[in-house]
Amino acid sequence: MIRTIFLFLGFVSLTWLTQAEPRIDTVAGSGEQGYFGDGGKALEAKLDNPFGVIVGPGGDIVFCDTNNHVIRRISRKSGKIETIVGTGEQGYSGDGGPPLDAKLNEPYEIRYHPSGDLYWVERISHTVRKLDARTNQVSTLAGTGEAGFGGDGGPGPEAMMSQPHSIQFDHTGSVLYVCDIKNHRIRVINLESGVIDTWCGTGRPETTRDGAKVSKETPLKGPRALDRAPNGDIWLALREGNQLFRIDHQSEILHHVAGTGKKGFHAEDRPALESELSGPKGVAISPDGTQIYLADTESHTVRVVDLMENPPVLRLVAGTGKKGDGPDSPDPFTCAMARLHGIGTDPVNGDLYIGDSETHKVRKVSGLPGGLPNSKLADYETAMFEVAGRACKLTKPKKVADGKPWIWRCRFYGAFPSADEALLAAGWHIAWIDVANLFGSEGAMKAFEEFYKTVVSRAGVSPKPIMEGFSRGGLPAMNWAIQNPEKVSGVYLDAPVLDIHSWPKPNSPKLWETCMKVYGLTAETADSWKGPLDNFQALVDAGVPVLVVAGGGDEVVPYRDNAGILEERFTEAGGKFQAIVKAGVWHHPHSLHDPTPIVEWANQVVDF
Repeated sequence: MIRTIFLFLGFVSLTWLTQAEPRIDTVAGSGEQGYFGDGGKALEAKLDNPFGVIVGPGGDIVFCDTNNHVIRRISRKSGKIETIVGTGEQGYSGDGGPPLDAKLNEPYEIRYHPSGDLYWVERISHTVRKLDARTNQVSTLAGTGEAGFGGDGGPGPEAMMSQPHSIQFDHTGSVLYVCDIKNHRIRVINLESGVIDTWCGTGRPETTRDGAKVSKETPLKGPRALDRAPNGDIWLALREGNQLFRIDHQSEILHHVAGTGKKGFHAEDRPALESELSGPKGVAISPDGTQIYLADTESHTVRVVDLMENPPVLRLVAGTGKKGDGPDSPDPFTCAMARLHGIGTDPVNGDLYIGDSETHKVRKVSGLPGGLPNSKLADYETAMFEVAGRACKLTKPKKVADGKPWIWRCRFYGAFPSADEALLAAGWHIAWIDVANLFGSEGAMKAFEEFYKTVVSRAGVSPKPIMEGFSRGGLPAMNWAIQNPEKVSGVYLDAPVLDIHSWPKPNSPKLWETCMKVYGLTAETADSWKGPLDNFQALVDAGVPVLVVAGGGDEVVPYRDNAGILEERFTEAGGKFQAIVKAGVWHHPHSLHDPTPIVEWANQVVDF
């Protein structure tokens, strides 16, 4: 067992940050049961048994308001709450339509796919469903709507499940695992073919052997909750079995890590394998993979398996061990909870969110170990200067990466900076020149040319930056890249304006007049304008890759009218195009709360 844990820890980067004292706070729910408060402060809203909770790709908190039969979101910036899926009426309908017209039947857990689509599981309709970010339509991925078992080897929508509870993707994002709890199986859905099968479990609630292989011959006793570690391993909580297993994603061997199999609770630290659990119904993992949190439902607590200890130790994180409600803050050990069902971690700072079901609240525990380093723009030296009378900035990393890569922010320096901050930490420079209200016109291109020469010659950075176009910055980013494909490594666009007829024309008469003026257009000639959606071929021919991050619910700069058209045309022409379209997210927030996919893409495409 010790050797197994050492092997697991070898896959992850262990970064310990200076920790404040853990504290607990309520982030949603007045404590009064009901369905109320959309558009207002989350703390004043009424909830009804919140279960699964996660941090979405934009950084907002998304949770299943289970007995209200909806999925709701809390804005990280404003603290306001809104419903993003469901009518509030119990049922199973709405496939093929928009999310707010769909009826749900006790949504239990939610996950965002790496592409940005939103998936959830409904216990009482016995289904797994999906919100497609590009089409903004709901569909059923698996389940007929009736309880039972069947359909392995066939299409997911023709299969039967019985009270599915938890879902999680594998490390490639190509399959989805489903805890089919009443069938005592984990089902697996191939997201490309749509075929469902049994991954593990016999259908009989029998004891799972340590060291067993994932197969249809290995029994599972109440597979209730799943999560995936940074190294790709799957962690499985067995409610009836009162145990925690790690499933090695390479060997597919089940390793028993916590729980004796006997139901019980103790507040003191104990070796995890000598500890008792009490009906765990949720699993979540810290960003660095060292802390495995459990929603220990029947003890009304959150507990954690600390993999930094050898052997691993089970500790109490929050709750008293008795059913109750609060006090809401600040001490997590004195805050009583009531049959919590869902937990989720912030993928950056490691904060833990709790669906405290029967208090009708969503809580947060901060100051926990296991978060990742998170530097800020202000931590870095920034040179401010002028080129051709325009304000410029160049932010320097503390340690320059090989090849001196840089990303060129074309508008809005410092806004939604998570990707820029992560790139700085990875050794990249960040550059910007003010070309406001030029809309990517020839005037902006002339300023860009002078700026490019200055930065490359004086700072000695790579001659091939990545262009970064946020919102209206999409026009100058793409136009410069199209005119200079040999001078760019790639283009990262975020909710980009790519057609002036989509924005600013319908949104701002004043800006539309300015836009026409800088392009030399009139009301009569404006329809003749051609932009990046028509002129991108030079990027395809030069093999310049494009990454887009956008909100699927954006009505200010709709994806379908801008980057969606580029995606279709660029890929049809054979170009390298990748998109992360965030289901249910509007124009803001930009970027990704966890910018790892952007940083990985950038590091892959730089060409020195």
